[in-house]
This record gives sequence, C-alpha cells and structure tokens, in this order.
Amino acid sequence: MLVDSPAEFAAKKYDFIIIGGGTAGLTLAARLTEDPRSTVGVIEAGQNRLADPNVLVPGHYDWVFKTTAQKYMNGRVISQPRGKVLGGSSAINGMMCTYSSKEDIDSWGKLGNSGWFHEDLAPYYRKFATFTEPSKKTAEFYQIDNKVINKELHDANGPVRTAFTNSKRVGGNAWVKTFDKLGLKMTADPQSGHGNGGYSNLITVDPASGTRSYAGTAYYQPNVNRPNLTILTEAQVNKITFSHQDGEIVASGVDFTSYGTKYHVKTEHEVLLCAGSIQSPQLLELSGIGSRNVLEPLGIKVVVENANVGENFQDHGIVPLCFQAADGLTTFDSFGIAGVEAAATTQFYGSQTGLLSSLIDSNANLSYQQVDQRIGHVSSTPISELTNAATNNAAPILKKQYKLLGEALLNPKDSAYQMIYIPVGVQKGFADGEGTPSPGNFITLYVSVARPYSRGSVHITSKDPTVAPIIDPNYLSHPLDVELFSDGVLFLQYLATKEPFASLLKDGGKAFHPGFEHLTKEMAGEFCREALTSEYHPIGTCSMMPESEGGVVDTKLKLYGVANLRVIDASIFPLEIRNNLQTSVYAVAEKAADIIKSDWKEAKGIKNGTKRGASPEVKRGGKRARKS
Repeated sequence: MLVDSPAEFAAKKYDFIIIGGGTAGLTLAARLTEDPRSTVGVIEAGQNRLADPNVLVPGHYDWVFKTTAQKYMNGRVISQPRGKVLGGSSAINGMMCTYSSKEDIDSWGKLGNSGWFHEDLAPYYRKFATFTEPSKKTAEFYQIDNKVINKELHDANGPVRTAFTNSKRVGGNAWVKTFDKLGLKMTADPQSGHGNGGYSNLITVDPASGTRSYAGTAYYQPNVNRPNLTILTEAQVNKITFSHQDGEIVASGVDFTSYGTKYHVKTEHEVLLCAGSIQSPQLLELSGIGSRNVLEPLGIKVVVENANVGENFQDHGIVPLCFQAADGLTTFDSFGIAGVEAAATTQFYGSQTGLLSSLIDSNANLSYQQVDQRIGHVSSTPISELTNAATNNAAPILKKQYKLLGEALLNPKDSAYQMIYIPVGVQKGFADGEGTPSPGNFITLYVSVARPYSRGSVHITSKDPTVAPIIDPNYLSHPLDVELFSDGVLFLQYLATKEPFASLLKDGGKAFHPGFEHLTKEMAGEFCREALTSEYHPIGTCSMMPESEGGVVDTKLKLYGVANLRVIDASIFPLEIRNNLQTSVYAVAEKAADIIKSDWKEAKGIKNGTKRGASPEVKRGGKRARKS
C-alpha cells in the first residue's frame, strides 16, 4: 500500500527497506512480498503517477541531472535524465524491449562473477515479461518470422507486457527491408543473446490499451493491497545508517526527509539500495562508504573505505545524423502544425495507432566487420592492433575489461553497434538544450558503440543529499571510441542512400537537416565530438567484481565490508551491454530477488515454506503480515 504519512512509514518494522521505487526496486518489492512472512518498505523520492497520461502514453518526471563539461567533446554539458517517479526510468524511457548479447553477460562472468554468465541470467530475461504474438498481418509487414521471434523464449507469464507496435510506423517497413536487401537482416531472436542485423524490436506496451507497461503498472499496481508491502513516495533518502554487531559493520536503517521533516526507519534484516547508477554511489558516499579522498574533505566519517565506489562509470554515447524527409511524409515535427498533435491523440485513444502509439521500434545490431566492410575506407591501423594497444596501455584495473572488449570487437558474430531511427528532426547538441527546431519534416538515424572504452565517475561534492553529484562520463576520452563512432556514423550515411529507406528521405538521403552535412572519414571524429549525446544508459558505478579489480559488490550483490546491505540496479553492471538497459535491469532484479529470498529463508531457519519450530498460527498466517 501507499502511505501518506512518513511518520506512519517510519514507525513500522520491515525485514527489507528498499531505497528507490524504480525499475529494480519495484521488481524486488513485488517478488519479496510474494512470501507473506517478509515485510518490505520502499522509499521513493518521486510521486505516484500511475494514472498520468504523460507517463502512460508512449511519447515526464526527471531528476534533471547534467554531466560536468566534457573535456573531449569541446566542453559540452550533456543531459542525464533519470526517472523521478514511482517506476523510475521505466516510466520515462523509449520503451525499447531489446536484449544484451550472450557475450555481454558472459563477460560479466569472466570478470570473476561466478553464477552471472548468460546461461544463469537467461531464465530471468524470460521471467519478467508476457509476450503478445503479433497478428499475421503485422508479422508479414515487419518481416517478423521465427528467426526474430523464437516462441519458446517468450512463453513466460511475467508482469511486464511486451508486443510489437499496433501501428504502421512512419516509413512503414523500409527499415527491415533495407537491411534485408543489404544482407543484414537479424539472424536470431535477440532474446537468445545471438544474432546481428536490422529488425523491428518489441516495445514494453500493454497491447490491450496501447499504454506503457512499466515497473509501476506491472510490478506495483497488481500488488498494491499486499499487507506486507508499504511504499512511501516524495521522500528523499539522506543516508544509510550502521551499527556494529559481533565485529561487523551492519546496515541498520535509513535516514530520510519528507516535506522538510527528518525521519529514521529501521530494518530487521537488510537495506536494498536501488537508486540507480548515479544515486546509488551518491548515497553510499553520503553514508560514509567510498574513497577517503572524497569523503574526508566533506567532513564525512569513513565507515568503509572503497575507492571503487563511483568509478568505472560507462554510458552509451549516441550520435545522430539527421536528414530532410521526403515531401509529404508526416513525422513528429508535424506536431508543430495546429491540430496535428490533437488528431494524433484522438487516434491513439480511439485505436491505439498513429504517431503516439510507439516511440522507437526500429533497431539494428551490427558487428564491427559488418560496418567496416561497407563504409568504403581502409583504416591506417588494423582494428586488432588498436584493441591490443588499448589493452596493453590500460591501467592495471582495466586490463581484463579491455581484453574482453577487444575480443568482442574482433568477433564477427558479436555486436559492436546499435542503430535506430526516429521520425523527427534534431539539432547537433539537441540534448544539451542547444539550437531551435527547423521548419519541415525530418528523419534521424542514430548510432551507438555497444561497449565503450571510455571510463568516467560519479562523486559527491556536498554532504547535502539534495545536491547532485558530479557526473563525468568522460565521453570519447579513449581514442578507440572516436574511431568506432566515426565508422558508425559513416555507416549511417551509407544506409541513408540505400533503398527502400532512401525513398523516405529527400534527394535519396543526400539532403541534410540544417547543421548536418556529408561526412568524410577525416571529418567524422570532430563531428562526433560536436554531436554525441547520451543514450541514457549509465552503468558500472557500484560494479559487481572482485574488490581488488574494481568491485563494490560481490556475486550476491552484497557490499564489500558491510553486512545486510546490497545494491541492485544498473550500477552493478561491470561492463556495458549492447542495446537498452531495461530488460537487463529487470532480469538482474529478478535474479537478485531469488538470491535474497534464499538467503532470508536460510537466516530465518525456514524450510519448505515453514519456519522450524513455528506455531501453527505462524505457519498459516506468515511472520509479519499486517493489516493496512
């Protein structure tokens, strides 16, 4: 249940306190409260917007984070949106339901994380979703065959709904047809962890209503009346508190502020930190866990020293290439014309079709070799030499990571790039608040490097939890990223001239949006520095790895040096993955829930669903079930 009174929330006792009611936090809350003996309290800074059409209608509630000036991008400052709402970033994302590759997750395992290979996580990629099969007409239109959808991988009955768009998108099926003609159509169901090529991706949508399916509607709303689940919204967590028991440092509770009043709530068992890749390290540092060099100058007592907190920050940069649309083509740019947006809204609510029915449903994953073979230039230095040099010159803590990145880049079956298109115009630096919209209709192609080499950090500069941390992704700081992005944007330019996609663009893909122009290899690197922005996929700041190799949490997601404290969100991802994060966050949270439930039952002496020695009343009724 949701409570309005923070005092009421703080007065209760909870086996688990979850910090952050976002994608991971609500997944954990739903799964942990399946056992009526466990009680869960969730603290969320954002509001409850379950009925808000600004959330439910596919295109917002945001922390409005921004990076520090990026040294290798001409000093540009980049936006880092994060969902400040019940449901977190799953409530504001582009709804793309895409998946990591097998090699991505196997790399996590190879970094010292036993139990975290792809075969270990694959069941949880299935568990979180319910898939609705497309109609025969939709499948034929978007070339959705048994290679793109393996029904055996989509036979689960999870809370999140996934489907293909109900509506014929702007540009129809030109995307998949063009990749098919180029010999680059997707070769396997992406959920399998295999396959490269272009395809129509699933989106997280309820096909019955056409509305967004996200953690709020999927994991929380169906369980709102569980007596062992309590959620407090509009509450800012200040720090985690600790006690000393039997020589151990133990997470004992949470300090938070609601409407100007400070409160403390205790945990009976564990604190689960699910605040995301920016705020999870922030809260650890505010609580005294991190580098002495960061904490002591701010007057924060060091509880556990771990210089890895806030480090290893990775994010998918994304570079746009924007073209003028062919005459007569309607795009999102037409919303500036009187009546167009109103008509689109009416169409959406009437039939769940039209421009508002989907955000991004055209995806492609390509290997480096597939891109390099088609852009028409010969690199002065072979990519194998560049990857070897990157590994040899890496800091000791990064050598193993870079070795795995190089192996993936040289693998012709693995993905080096993600590419998408959106029927709308952008300015260079659009996400930085630069420029004004140009009149006309446009189509934008984007490229992202799946596994960047650049590493950044997130660190606090104040004891005040309302002061945002310094976010420094350090985009394009590694020269190999510049090389990869340059080749990727040249491929977009190549793709735009190929039919049938070229027919969507004015002059067959040779007429650019103002501010864009035809690129050469020599120009591409500087163009990327001017145009790259974030794809909003931050990871790595509380990495799951051995502590000596940069880790913050172990394979059970427990924080090194602290009992009863785990981190569960994208911050634990040690290496970036191809594509979007939400499916992997759901999968990690689902797996974490099973780990936590198993440990909790062991700690409580529960066997076969019954606590040893419990009275019949406890056996039937549960340990802490309460009336709301």
